[in-house]
This record gives sequence, C-alpha cells and structure tokens, in this order.
Amino acid sequence: MVRRSPPSKTSKTSETSRGSRRLAIVATLVVVAVSVAASASAQVAMLTQVAGDVKVSGKEGAREAVPFLKVNDGDTLALGANARVQLVYLATGRQEIWKGGGPVAIGAQEGRSTALKPETSQVPAIILKQLAKTPAVGQHGKTGMVMLRSLDDLGASDQLSEDYKKFRAAAPADDTTPEVFLLTGLLELGDVDGAKKVLEDLNTKLSTQPAYAPVVAHFSRLVAEAAAAAKKH
Repeated sequence: MVRRSPPSKTSKTSETSRGSRRLAIVATLVVVAVSVAASASAQVAMLTQVAGDVKVSGKEGAREAVPFLKVNDGDTLALGANARVQLVYLATGRQEIWKGGGPVAIGAQEGRSTALKPETSQVPAIILKQLAKTPAVGQHGKTGMVMLRSLDDLGASDQLSEDYKKFRAAAPADDTTPEVFLLTGLLELGDVDGAKKVLEDLNTKLSTQPAYAPVVAHFSRLVAEAAAAAKKH
C-alpha cells in the first residue's frame, strides 16, 4: 500500500492565503457595488432648465449648475439675482421652477427655501418614466440606452408621438421637458433618424426659443453616438 504524505504546512499556508485573497476581493467588490448603488439612489432630481448664475454645492463639492445635471438629496442650489431653475423629482414627478436670488435646499421629495417660493406642477407618470432614462450630463458614451429598432417598435413609436403631442399641448411654451421626453424615447427605440429630425426642427427655433439650445447640445452628442453604434450592427 502506498502511503500519501500529509499536506505540508507550506501548502496549507498557501491555500489559506489564496482563500483570504479571494475573500478580500469579494469584500471589495461588495463595497464598491454598495457605494455605487448608494450614489445612484442619492440622485433625487434632474435639472431640466438652467438660466443665469446657478451653482450646486454638496458632498461632491461646488460646481456650475447645467441642464441635465442630476442633484442629490442634501445638495444646495445657489441662485443669482436673475437666475431660473427648473427641476423634476425622479421618484414623484414633482416639477419645480425657482426664480430670483437665494439658496434652495434639495430634499428627498421637494426643494426648500426661506427666501424663494417655487412654481410647482406634476409631470405625468408616463413622462416621468421616460425622463428617468434620460442620460445625465457627463454620461455620454456609457448610457447603454440605445437599442436597434424592430418592427415591434413601430407601434411604440406612434404612441410616443401621440404622448408627446398631448404633453406639448399642455406644457408652457418655454418648457423643454416634452422634447426631452420625445428624444429620449426615440433613442430608446433606436429611431436615430427620427431623433435627428427633431433636433433639426429645434435648431430652426433657437432664434426665438433659446431654451432649446441645451437640449440640442445634449442630445446631438447622444444621437451621434447612437448613429455610430447602429453602423456597427
């Protein structure tokens, strides 16, 4: 009978070391995942329109407020004398417009200010669902939202157009949220040509409706990325 020699202390130590490293890697990945999830969940609202001098301050430091920036619970908006900010809370659909000079504290469900009072309205649920998919500023090239269009999407495209028309008719003329809704929906359906046509139409309106400029700039980059992705398939 052949006797097998017991594992050496060196072998046991090596296996223990490898096991410890695996546990350390798993623990690190869990921490990163939790951190990313916590960061995403803290983003409670998206700035859809910004005019004048507006700054955002919070855990991520101070920065200029720009359209399509997502802000966190606990952030503060500092509005200059002639500033105007429109934002939508992504969980509830509450839309706020703040005007004038003063600070606005971003809460989990609404903004608060001792100096200013907001104009409020409610974004329809179907519109809010689409806005939540709108890539925030700085997310170009890594959204993963663009899909190839199929025949099954044609009905969805018609419905999107109808929903947009209803929302556009009910919204103020200077509210660009309906166009954000439409463009996000077209890109999700993979209708790059349709999105291009919308952008061309908005470009013709810039001289009289400058509020569309940030929308055109933001979505022109997304449409270009979608067009490039479509060529690869």
